[in-house]
Amino acid sequence: MRQVDGRRPFDYRNVIITFGKDDGSVEVQLGQTHVMVFVMGQLVQPYRDHSNEGTLSIFTEFSPMADPSFEPGRPTEAAIEVGHVIDRGLRESRVVDTVSLCVLPGKFVWAIRIDLHILDNGRNLVDTANIAALAALMTFRRPECSLGGDDGQEVIVHPPEI
Repeated sequence: MRQVDGRRPFDYRNVIITFGKDDGSVEVQLGQTHVMVFVMGQLVQPYRDHSNEGTLSIFTEFSPMADPSFEPGRPTEAAIEVGHVIDRGLRESRVVDTVSLCVLPGKFVWAIRIDLHILDNGRNLVDTANIAALAALMTFRRPECSLGGDDGQEVIVHPPEI
């Protein structure tokens, strides 16, 4: 018995991971599925009920060129569900320690944003997007920062060392 794509039951798809020049940028191809990911961080004010935790946000863009069922503009329910599955998997596995993203409790935390771009849909989106998100997170480096100013409440963001 063969899979739809011709593989036998215990055959696997080839995984190709290409790391970009910038920290947190990755392209992953798993079989016929191709996903590009960018991770970025920004200093923001924390939520009141989590004043000592940063945030993790995942945004998924489904290109109509990746699959005819993807419509421009508004994502389909299936597209939204893929984004939710990836978001839930990363959060529940605690891949990102949100407490470590706190710079100054109640004042400044890092908001980490993961942008997933689905370039080609070969019917294994969740696996490919999860691999891509994890690989991008592994290469992302948030800038170092320190506290300064007269009252020690000013955040100084240091450029990354090369």
